[in-house]
Amino acid sequence: MAKLRTEYRFTLPRGTGIKVEAGRKVSGTMRLIKVKDLVDIERDSQVQRGTGAYYVVLLSRCITELGLSTSINRSVIEKLDPIDFAFLVDFMNEINHQVIKRLPLQCSECGHEYEGIISQLGEA
Repeated sequence: MAKLRTEYRFTLPRGTGIKVEAGRKVSGTMRLIKVKDLVDIERDSQVQRGTGAYYVVLLSRCITELGLSTSINRSVIEKLDPIDFAFLVDFMNEINHQVIKRLPLQCSECGHEYEGIISQLGEA
């Protein structure tokens, strides 16, 4: 049986606001969300609902490495460029929904184009 990956590597599109070595893009690793993370966040009365604050807290729990930052916390996540933050939220959603491949699709009747996502092996 194949071993499940526990950490996923990423490289930020902009990488501003984070300490890095000179000439190096900001990269890091993220782990899957655990049920415990969601329960702990739900119990934390300081976390706002329905805003980006929820994702800031969730990302600070799931990102295990980011540039030269040794401790990933709320203040590190809040320094991110909006493009980098949006990238990380999308990346988090992809790895937690096990997105395997994206496909451009088009409706044969109306011609509308959209993006399809395969999230299970053997899915067609």
